[in-house]
Amino acid sequence: MPDMESTIEFLEYHVGFALEEHDETHAYLRVGTEHHSLELVHDPSLTTFRYDGVGFTVEDEAVLSDLEERVRAAGHEVLPLTEGMKGLCQQGFAVVDPNGTVVELFTGFLEYAETPWPDLRPQRFVHPFVVTDRYEETLNFYMNVLGFLASDYVEDFTAFLRCEDRYHHSLAVRRADRYALEHACFIMGDLDGVMRRRARAQHKRVRILGDVVNHSASTSIAFYLYDERHGPRWELCDGHRVFTPEEHETHRPRRLKRDPRNIDVWRAASDDRTWAH
Repeated sequence: MPDMESTIEFLEYHVGFALEEHDETHAYLRVGTEHHSLELVHDPSLTTFRYDGVGFTVEDEAVLSDLEERVRAAGHEVLPLTEGMKGLCQQGFAVVDPNGTVVELFTGFLEYAETPWPDLRPQRFVHPFVVTDRYEETLNFYMNVLGFLASDYVEDFTAFLRCEDRYHHSLAVRRADRYALEHACFIMGDLDGVMRRRARAQHKRVRILGDVVNHSASTSIAFYLYDERHGPRWELCDGHRVFTPEEHETHRPRRLKRDPRNIDVWRAASDDRTWAH
């Protein structure tokens, strides 16, 4: 981040992060009991935020070993965890996805005994949503190498991928002419929390890009706040779909038409472009 201090203030007030370990160059922020949901690195040479990596907890050592074998078999280099992560988990490894993003997979992620003092905090981080000019390569990497499952598609344009927590998507990928983190999604405890966060954004005149959206795919109700100085869009939602164990095993992904009403069921018509996604 080019201005880590002001970004921390923004994320504490508007998203609900709790600042934990930090120094002049690194900051860890959390919403639940896990050590952190977000790591910020200060880099004053940047003019905007840069998305460098994402981490996923895996169930146990056996799953971690299987994933490492799959990564090697697919011809990807197995890398050590970043220095910051090494002391925060029991074991793991890293791999670079087709877009150059470092993906860290690990077991035994450190936790706190309880959540931060409640202040309209999200319950958990749900997913990153990336856009990429390597759409097919990215889907192949996450699905065929790392084992993510497709929940739904929007034509041949967007894919919603889930993993073993059974949330409708733990990663979303959209076709584009560039690579970027488009937004990061967090679940609030209820709809009241979503609307109170929205009220804070309105009060401080923070841009809302995508206001009160009812997602057809994940069934969540959300809004997106955005300040280009402080990262991507931040999605705050309630009601994100969780598959049952049976659904997780048997679900067949839909191919949804690329129509605003098929993405947000509250859109009025097929040419309703009151928000861009």
